[in-house]
Amino acid sequence: MRARSRTMGALAVAVLSVGGLATATATPAAAAPSRALACYDHSHSINGTDPNGHWPPYSSTYTTSYCNDINVKMTTTVSVRTCFDPTNGDPYCNGWRTVYANTWGLAATDVRDGTNFWLLFSSTGVQGVAAY
Repeated sequence: MRARSRTMGALAVAVLSVGGLATATATPAAAAPSRALACYDHSHSINGTDPNGHWPPYSSTYTTSYCNDINVKMTTTVSVRTCFDPTNGDPYCNGWRTVYANTWGLAATDVRDGTNFWLLFSSTGVQGVAAY
């Protein structure tokens, strides 16, 4: 009887340990959507560009702590690239990325908070939102 009690006790500890691991691994995955929602909740309207496809028109803006990436959701499929103006060094742009209509797309990934940037679009009459 004692051997059976020890076995059952060990089995109970194993089950609780596995259950604890399942809970621990589920927590970060559950947290991810809330960060994305917070990011999108702070989106900015894009209502056209300057004649060169530059947004914000004739200007730039700064990334925030709400998002890790620069995200855009446009009303039409369009190509976008992100240009950065670092405090030390020359301005530069990443490659063109296609963003599909009415779907969130990435213009740039893993961008540091407070980074000065602007977007270049492949056309000037674009409409949508940006979250950064």
